[in-house]
Amino acid sequence: MAVIDVNGDIISNEDKWFYDWFDWEGTCPDDVKKALNSKEEGETLTVRINSGGGDVMSGQEIYSLLYGRDDVEIQINSMAGSAAGVIAMANRCVISPVAMIMIHNVSMTRASGDYREMQKNAEILQQMNSALAQAFVNKTGRSEDEILKMMDEETWLTANQAVEYGFVDGVMEEKTSFINCSQGLRLTDELRKKALAEKEAKNKEETRKQQLLEDLDMYGV
Repeated sequence: MAVIDVNGDIISNEDKWFYDWFDWEGTCPDDVKKALNSKEEGETLTVRINSGGGDVMSGQEIYSLLYGRDDVEIQINSMAGSAAGVIAMANRCVISPVAMIMIHNVSMTRASGDYREMQKNAEILQQMNSALAQAFVNKTGRSEDEILKMMDEETWLTANQAVEYGFVDGVMEEKTSFINCSQGLRLTDELRKKALAEKEAKNKEETRKQQLLEDLDMYGV
């Protein structure tokens, strides 16, 4: 199964290396392109989302890459906020029972200028809100005015609300396991996830130590 995790910030291709450098989670359009290009023919790409959002244009590009394809399915595992919420609207989408969607208005950073430029910036922000709203309009069938009002109010939706409003196609079902044991298995899903997380953290620490030793050896320390 082909899978890509859309985790951390939604970022531009140009900023990706900064996130890699600092070992931060982040997803850029090129990550999605690579996942689409590397999957086998006829294979479905599962896009798993846990992101509070990020760069608007990068979110738009990822949405466009995934939109309307018959070989893509989307899962919201925890949070699909802001730009990540837009991405979640690109195709068939299911949501974890404990996950949420959050939609709100576009904001602008590092803006400066006189009142005319500020008025122009306000117009640009409204236009960008309308552009992003179309993703939610197309998915839910609701009016643009209703979606823009939800964005104005910064709306948070639980899994059941997301289904009710039409933002997702359903709630993810828990996989059923069959066992024949009087007291149940000692290895629970919770312990399995805990062990995997600890193992991954340990591997990262060992990699850092090895890199440090190689650096020290390089400089004759």
